[in-house]
Amino acid sequence: MASASSSSSSSREKYDVFLSFRGKDTRDGFTGYLYHALDLKHIVTFKDDENLESGHRISEIMEAIKESKICIIVFSKDFASSTWCLDEVVRILECKRNGSTVVPIFYGIEPSVVRKQQEGYAEAFVKHEQDGREMVQQWKDALKEVAGISGHESNKIRPEYMFIEKIVEDVLLKLSKYVSANDHFKRHLIGIEKPTKEIEGLLCIGSRNVRIIGLYGMGGIGKTTLARAIFQTFYRHFESCCFLNDVREEIDRRGIDHLRKKLLFELFKDKTSLNTESTAIQEDRCRRTKVLIVLDDLDAISQLNRLLPKGCTFGDGSRVIVTTRDAQLLRSRADELYEVKRLNDSDALTLFRLHAFGQNSDLPGYEALSKSAADYAHCNPLALEVLGCSLRSKSIKEWKSALDNLKTDPDRSIQKVLKISYDGLGDKAKGIFLDIACFFDGEVDREYVESILHRNDATAGISDLIDKSLIIACQNKLSMHALLRQMGKAIVCNENKDPGKRSRLWNAKDVSYVLERSTGSSEIEGILLNLSELRKDVKVEPKAFSKMYHLRFLRMHCDDRFCNGEIFYEKVGWGPYNREPTCGATLG
Repeated sequence: MASASSSSSSSREKYDVFLSFRGKDTRDGFTGYLYHALDLKHIVTFKDDENLESGHRISEIMEAIKESKICIIVFSKDFASSTWCLDEVVRILECKRNGSTVVPIFYGIEPSVVRKQQEGYAEAFVKHEQDGREMVQQWKDALKEVAGISGHESNKIRPEYMFIEKIVEDVLLKLSKYVSANDHFKRHLIGIEKPTKEIEGLLCIGSRNVRIIGLYGMGGIGKTTLARAIFQTFYRHFESCCFLNDVREEIDRRGIDHLRKKLLFELFKDKTSLNTESTAIQEDRCRRTKVLIVLDDLDAISQLNRLLPKGCTFGDGSRVIVTTRDAQLLRSRADELYEVKRLNDSDALTLFRLHAFGQNSDLPGYEALSKSAADYAHCNPLALEVLGCSLRSKSIKEWKSALDNLKTDPDRSIQKVLKISYDGLGDKAKGIFLDIACFFDGEVDREYVESILHRNDATAGISDLIDKSLIIACQNKLSMHALLRQMGKAIVCNENKDPGKRSRLWNAKDVSYVLERSTGSSEIEGILLNLSELRKDVKVEPKAFSKMYHLRFLRMHCDDRFCNGEIFYEKVGWGPYNREPTCGATLG
């Protein structure tokens, strides 16, 4: 009664196509070839087969019709002799009225014969009437209606393989209309429409040349989600496709050679891809095949070059999408680069609400808390999802407590994702990142930061941080995502429970505690003290700095209470900032 395409795993899945036909007429010929052609294009097809009919599965077949986007009916000479097929036509028309698309195919028969029930169709209905079938008039009306729909006639296109290609092209075109903003919304893909259209323009799907498109951005910003949406939208336009998820982790766990074999196997679906000796054969197949490949989360150019050697080419019109946090590794190979940016405030709040409440509105009393949580995530999709899920079904009291804790204790699952980029830095770049995270709030001039850091490699280090999406550069101004800044400060705080043994101090209470008690150590490299944040004077003895052998800079924002002090310009290389008075250490 039914057999599902290899592209689907269960009859309960949503189908792209429901294929209805008279088994005795076309099962081993035309319909079999059409089914195979649809499957090659990754079109999930439910093939109704009269031979598999059994009473307890009738409802399952009827449900499959309801769950299919497109219903193809193959009208053949003896189609009307099957009451099973006629029942399906009635059911398909019911679904058409609810939005499904119907594509009639007239195989070896004229549409007028079906519409007017002539020739073999007339004979079939005479028999149905003699058998006392109650549905005869309903069947006739259904055939008349379907035959009036624009479809495909085998008598007009020869040879048969061209006829099948024409049908598949039509199905692909019709399916593309189902990938809409509504589908994205249902899957919680908020704010994806604009970047999807922009990347579609970069892909140039109709072009015959081979293109590599790079998507880059900070951790959790939505690179993988966007790549998946693009893949789902366009994969049917290619002969073979493969989405390799978490490439970086897969290489760490199983090695680059395993992943390359997996790529070839996914493209060509045969076990010869697993044999090293067959690699040359597979690469030759690549040159003749139009492929769509997504390599998700690369962090080294060597990974890209091993998976896609420069000498390895693909068939005309092939596309490769690479996602990474490091824009630099893409510059030598990608034809286009696209920066995945954070959500706007409205979309961010919508995404948070969907995960926190299961709807795009706040529960009564949660409005202000919801806004605070979304603000904390700073429009990062991963953070919004994690926070929303963690707060779901919690009381207002629990929300307030959780949000207060986040100020000093960042969510570990979010920090784990963000820290991947930091862990991949060299020691000097890590130091520059921590300096900016701890000592430079808001937007600051890049040249000023480079001059203040007093590192020989500050310029190169900052460029590296920009490429890895750890800081943002816009019109010679530098800034940092709030979650990355919080991560940087958390890294420093985790160096030691004793603030005097940490590399950087910026919290006014920690600074005053260390200076007043002279507990500073050689670990301290920089100090930021905003005196306006203190409620009392700071009593500092000269010996407070005696053990800070590696102190590189000292920055103090003074208020009206303090106007004197010993300046440490020469020792620490620190000067005025933003026209604020700068003073030294002996205060109070």
